[in-house]
Amino acid sequence: MLNKWMFDKKKLRQTPSQSDGVDYLTEIRYRKEGAKFIQAAVKELRLTHETMATGCVFFHRFFMFHSFEKFNRWVMAASCLFLAGKVEETPKLSKDIVRTAKNLLSKEQFTGFALNPVDEMLLYEKILLQTVKFDFNIIHPYKFILKYAKQFRGEKNRKGDVVQMAWNYCNESFCTPVSLHYPPDVIAGALLTLSAKRCKFHINLSRDVEKDDLYEQIDAPWWGYLIESSTSVDDIEEIQNIMQRLSEEKADLYEDEVDVTACDSPARDELSDVDVEEVAPPPPPRDNKRLIPGLESTTHAHIAKRSRDMIAPTNGGKMDNIPMLGEPHPPPPPAPRRRDSGRHRENPGIYDPNRGFL
Repeated sequence: MLNKWMFDKKKLRQTPSQSDGVDYLTEIRYRKEGAKFIQAAVKELRLTHETMATGCVFFHRFFMFHSFEKFNRWVMAASCLFLAGKVEETPKLSKDIVRTAKNLLSKEQFTGFALNPVDEMLLYEKILLQTVKFDFNIIHPYKFILKYAKQFRGEKNRKGDVVQMAWNYCNESFCTPVSLHYPPDVIAGALLTLSAKRCKFHINLSRDVEKDDLYEQIDAPWWGYLIESSTSVDDIEEIQNIMQRLSEEKADLYEDEVDVTACDSPARDELSDVDVEEVAPPPPPRDNKRLIPGLESTTHAHIAKRSRDMIAPTNGGKMDNIPMLGEPHPPPPPAPRRRDSGRHRENPGIYDPNRGFL
């Protein structure tokens, strides 16, 4: 299932973008910018690391079949995040994605969303679905990082440092097309090896693994026993070199560098003998006064006016029977008073044949 999404290095030098005149380094920069935007939007919308990873994978796969000259990278990145939210069961409204994009991008960059940003993003999503052939079976290196680390011997805090660094490297790896070259278990093995080297942690597998007859027959590093995909020392070293060069780069798309470690990272919590259920981040505190995002005034009159402007075009200009967002609900009409016949009153009074009890 995953092999059809693996491309060799020669294929990356013959992409549709380069056929349209975009040089290789520019295409790599465009890929990084799109992935950085997805990571920033994930942080803004308080989504999970898996949603971020899936969105970046969609983005890299799409531009293996289409050109940056024909599709705006910012709109496609927003569409990839929109689709990834539905795939990873963390959906967001299309208008929320567009609003976040408008906050993160400059005016010039946001012009690619055209006059109707939501419709433009939904159109890109349809093309994205056709390109990825509705294949949502995406496996990320995160699960292998945790799986392999549980086979390491050593102090738990030391292992936690290694896993956390590998987790951060994994977040950064989605800014590169490395997921198009190597399967996720190979990437996880390379990132753990690099992190252990940086943390000066010598990897020794658990005693149960060392007692395995197959382990004694394999004349290779630890990853030669744990990684199921075919790999070599050259593959592991190349992934490490890519991540080291990426970590040394200081240029970024935004004025403040996007902290990819801020994406949901339960690495330390899940590094234990028992799997720990991932806890979603708490929702932001709700401000009842800010009922419509972007409002400068919180008065009911201003909110009601903005509500009419937003809702009227979708209803043919008719505002009848449409509740206004932000307006206090009118009190319900009083219930009709039932005429009391006086039968259950303690003192029914004088009875009149025409008017009943008085």
